[in-house]
Amino acid sequence: MSRWVLVNFLVVPLVAYVAIKAFLGTRASEVPYSTLDVKEYDYIVVGAGSAGCVLANRLSENPNVTVLLVEAGGPDQKKEIHVPAAFGALLHSDVDWGYRTVLQKEACMLTEGTCAWPRGKVLGGSSSINAMMYTRGNKADYDEWERMGAKGWSYDEVLPYFKKSEDYRSDGEESYHGKGGPLNVEKASFVTPISKAFVAAAKERGYPEVDYNGKSQLGFSLTQLTVKDGKRHSTATAFLHPVRERHNLYVVTGKTAKKLAFRGSNEVSGVYVVDTERHNTDEEELIRARKEVILSAGAIESPHILMVSGIGPTEHLNAFGIPVRADLPVGKNLQDHLMVLLPFELKGTAVGSGPGVSEELMGSFSSLLSYLLFNSGPLTTSVGEAHGFALSGLEPQHQGPDLQFILMPAGVDLNFLKLFNAKPAIPKVLWGNNILQSQNAGFTIVPVLLHPLSAGHIELSKAGSVFDMPVIDPNYLEDDRDMEVLLRGIRIALNIANSSAFDQWTVRCLAENANGPYQYNTDQFWQWYIRHASETLYHPVGTCKMGALDDSSTVVDSRLRVKGVKNLRVVDASVMPKVMSGNTNAPTIMIAEKAADMIKKDCILSCRYCRFYC
Repeated sequence: MSRWVLVNFLVVPLVAYVAIKAFLGTRASEVPYSTLDVKEYDYIVVGAGSAGCVLANRLSENPNVTVLLVEAGGPDQKKEIHVPAAFGALLHSDVDWGYRTVLQKEACMLTEGTCAWPRGKVLGGSSSINAMMYTRGNKADYDEWERMGAKGWSYDEVLPYFKKSEDYRSDGEESYHGKGGPLNVEKASFVTPISKAFVAAAKERGYPEVDYNGKSQLGFSLTQLTVKDGKRHSTATAFLHPVRERHNLYVVTGKTAKKLAFRGSNEVSGVYVVDTERHNTDEEELIRARKEVILSAGAIESPHILMVSGIGPTEHLNAFGIPVRADLPVGKNLQDHLMVLLPFELKGTAVGSGPGVSEELMGSFSSLLSYLLFNSGPLTTSVGEAHGFALSGLEPQHQGPDLQFILMPAGVDLNFLKLFNAKPAIPKVLWGNNILQSQNAGFTIVPVLLHPLSAGHIELSKAGSVFDMPVIDPNYLEDDRDMEVLLRGIRIALNIANSSAFDQWTVRCLAENANGPYQYNTDQFWQWYIRHASETLYHPVGTCKMGALDDSSTVVDSRLRVKGVKNLRVVDASVMPKVMSGNTNAPTIMIAEKAADMIKKDCILSCRYCRFYC
């Protein structure tokens, strides 16, 4: 998702707001966390993100099993985490790892060829800093995973785990949703008029209004969000904090997993950890696992930890002098969703009185009072209030959508540049010399490439330490067919914006102001535009690919065990064989739910008398 909209929401009023809010009510983030007084546990889970918090909850359900959850970041006490509209203030902050890609030849030119890749460095991981959009993907995605060798991961087999997590509180297809699960999912209680118009416009163009997490994903809708009582419902809030009193669950923050410990050549026995803030010292601690170590550090850090521990491509590890314990394609198969920012202005409609969000709306006394007293109003909204899914017509082999469209209820302003670290010159080229002085309200439609044929990789850098930022190359738009799908996406977005549902405003695409080398609205123009206005949607997956044991492209088997290594699993978005048709947070939570059951069952199978300890 774009980061610029929500900084607009904050500015001075939100600073005042959080100062007051700090004194009201009980904050779930105020929980006691352990020190590493105990040096051995049954399970060690590395990374307290979308998957790690779920695993910690489920594995510690048995009071006879001890679980340690290790998080490099701190507790989720930053006030902005819990305010949905403060999403933009979390990116590039102290709760963001601050990754960047290497120079891209075909994308990210808005930021001079490199994309920022925000990932959560805090309890809850990226579920504590994302846009809270709850999207499962398409039935065909999971059936394809199984055809690729991920046995047991078909849609019919994963649907119960989606439902297990969920407590769904809005209208929709009940048979596809869960009730009473830890994670609250609901449509936003506050929705701007421009977002409602977007759904109506899509319907006018032939796209039905659907429950996109139900039987059919094709269509448009207001967005289902991980929000509860007007606050973000991260995996830390939903899964971790409610069970913090369990005597067998230990959570430690501010500790980074430096590398894995081994017994012999290929049996993992624990993890070496160091203080995140004092990692330059030699004061590492060895924490041992009696049963398993589970990496849930995400699609960037899980492969990073594996490689510094000697699990990865032999040639690459040899270049860093790292002894090879398992020759596996760790870091390969990197996939991500690429989005294109397509802003529109409402000519003659002032920003402060427009149908979307604005600094004036978010900072008004009524908005602040509504949130402080009732947890309602504009501060409860997400940057993506509405979105939908469609077919480009170019990918007949896939039964689900290959395009997603997200409606952001705001246009371009100075904060856009700050959030993308873009210099003013490029936005002026894309949207006109006067774009930063415009007083018109606006909105932005974001076409998203759901099934990229271009794939990249993650590699070690510098000295091969876990504290050196890895080399991240998503290889955006390397395959020309990806550009063709996005071209179709632009055309669909323009068609929706030109519908009568927007007739009460004078809508104009800001790309008409472009100072580019090609005539507006030609294919050449839009190819040039896509290269310049494209950014990540923050959905990296695939770098520890799951699949069959005899498949040389896989890192983990269908039970998420690292091939050729004992007592080690990877459970996070990195195991996805292929990125799904939608946002990745909900599928990552599902993966952890299913993995927890697998771990318990495998424990029982390994020892017929050990059920009591599994």
